Parts: sequence; structure tokens; C-alpha cells
Amino acid sequence: MTEAATEFAPAKVNLTLRVGGPRADGYHPLDSLVVFADWGDTLTALPSETLTLSLSGPGAEGLKADPQNLVLKAAYALRAAADKPELGASLTLDKHLPVAAGLGGGSSDAAAALRILNRVWDLGFSIKQLAEIGTVVGADVPACVHARPLRMEGIGERVTPLIAWPGLHGVIVHPGAPVPTGPVFKAYDATEPGRLSPGKPMIAGTLDDAIDRLLLDGNDLQAPAIAQTPVIATALEALATQPGSRLARMSGSGASCFALFETSDAAQRAATALTQTHPDWTARAVVFGGAA
Repeated sequence: MTEAATEFAPAKVNLTLRVGGPRADGYHPLDSLVVFADWGDTLTALPSETLTLSLSGPGAEGLKADPQNLVLKAAYALRAAADKPELGASLTLDKHLPVAAGLGGGSSDAAAALRILNRVWDLGFSIKQLAEIGTVVGADVPACVHARPLRMEGIGERVTPLIAWPGLHGVIVHPGAPVPTGPVFKAYDATEPGRLSPGKPMIAGTLDDAIDRLLLDGNDLQAPAIAQTPVIATALEALATQPGSRLARMSGSGASCFALFETSDAAQRAATALTQTHPDWTARAVVFGGAA
């Protein structure tokens, strides 16, 4: 590596999220349709004899208290997998996604680190191998390594890229409130969820097809998250009542929510309107990438 390299770390959104009862080890089995937006963070790597990370951007302040950022954890895991502890790089994370917002920002940043360092260190790992390395970093990292429409199962380690899924226009809203994941799962467990039933195929060619498929499954954590953080319901109503909104739902365990729209213009108008009526929220018009 002789010059700077960059890698995009897109926001991850769970269009659906089915959750089974906890396993013996306490983890919950999941079945989720995941897509990635054209909004996210950017990771830059420069030559260095040591491995370091600096932070910039509007979301950097929220990460400065964490001495072990997932980006560095991913870098260490990659060096260990390659058995090359001497490798170094000066990494800079330009943070734009809100922190702890249910958008997989930390996992996507870690996945970007795996991709960029695999390239600049000339390690030659495949995407599948990088996803396997990512399992030791975090449950969502394997999906974020692929960064394309996919089905995520198990506790996140089983990833199946979708063969047909359209690009979709949407709006992501983060109403600013933190949603601790633990209490959400505890409240969900109080409903005594059973085993996950076999999932239906995840395939669509058009927006209408996608809406029909998404209506077959919801987000099992949405109700318990709203009970913990009622502003999520306010965000969902605000999204659902925007002109052209086809479907509004919470992503992951919250608090971020999304809505799907017919056109880019409709999504942009909705994001602008939400920013004006709720200046303390983050509202962003995005495109969710389709299957390659």
C-alpha cells in the first residue's frame, strides 16, 4: 500500500425480522431480510508501521469513549487469520451514521475494515472467508461484509445473498432516542416466543412484489421496542402518513425506522418534510441497493 484507499460502510436495514425464543446459550435465532443503503460511513487506510484508528465526522463524538472500536477488532481478527501480526495501517473512520441506532453502523464499519485491509494488505481472502472471519467480531458483521440484499439466519452467521430483489427508494428516520437491546429482548421473551417456523422464499422483481413479500413477515421486536421507547411509534406514524409511503417499519431492535416509496422524489420530499417537522430527528432519503 503506497497511497490512501477508501471503503464505504453502508447502513444496514432489516426489512423483516423474525425472532425465535432464546436458545440454551441465551442467543436468539433470527430470520431477516436485510438490505443496505447508499448512506453510511467511510473508512480510509494509509500506509503505517503500526495499526491505529482515528475518528472524524458528525458521529465521531459518540465513539470516542470506546477504546476498542469494532474497526480495530476486525483488523486484529484479519491479521490473526492471515498470521501476519506485523501488518499495519493508519485508519480513519469518517462517521456519519447515528451511533446505537439499529442501523448496524459498528458492524458495517468492521466489515469495511475487513474488505479494505484484505485489499491493501493483499491477503487474497474471498468475501465468504472475510464473512467467516467477521463472525468473531460481531453477529451482524458477516451480513455487512456482503453488503447486498440477503437473508440472515442463525444468530447472524448464516448469510444467503438474494438472487432477485429490486433497488428500493426509501427514507430512514432515527428519532434520537437510545433503545437498549437487552430490555427489548427481555420484553419479547416475556411473550414466550416459540421456535422459528421455516421461512418463506425471499424473492421479488419489482416494488409491488417486494411490498407483497414484506407483508408476509414483520419485525417481531417492533412492539416490545415501542413499549420501551414510545417515540418509535411516533416516527412510524410520521413515515406512514407521508405522501407516497408504501410501508413503514422499524429496523432491527430500533430506534431507527424506514419507509418505502414509489420514487426518489417522493422519498426526498418526505425526508425534507420530516426534517422540518421534527428537527431533532435524523431523516435521510436513501436508495436500498438491489441484488446484483
